[in-house]
Amino acid sequence: MRSRPLIVNARFPWVLFLPLASITELGGVILILSGRGIGWAAIAAPLIGFFTMRGPVRPRFEFTNDGVTFRKSSKSPILPWDEIASVALVKGGGRTVLAYRLKPGVTVLKRHPGGGFLRAKGLDYDGGYFVDQMTVDPNEILLIFQRHLPATASR
Repeated sequence: MRSRPLIVNARFPWVLFLPLASITELGGVILILSGRGIGWAAIAAPLIGFFTMRGPVRPRFEFTNDGVTFRKSSKSPILPWDEIASVALVKGGGRTVLAYRLKPGVTVLKRHPGGGFLRAKGLDYDGGYFVDQMTVDPNEILLIFQRHLPATASR
């Protein structure tokens, strides 16, 4: 029997979004009342941002027995547990990243999540996931990853 995947959802930064969206909406109304047509764009911008970031896109991890999936769409591939050599929490550019190294001989895909970001920061990892915006503490996500890794993986 397959167990249900453990899903960790991303948070939405309401505390930041609502005040900035309100100011932008107010600015749009003021521009329209003063006869400037650009006000419609200012009114539409927060709505577009809301639907883009909250509606169709809600990043999340799905932990299954087969591997981990970082869902951005239904086509997101599974990264099998037996391909991961080690994981670690690293800081880069003010962000907390759950970085992973693949085992020797495993083909590094062109588009591992966060891989380019980590290499640009000079960190020796094959990929990673931004975990500072997840609903679970980054250390808890690290422990979940470490529990799923095969016992032979170096940590």
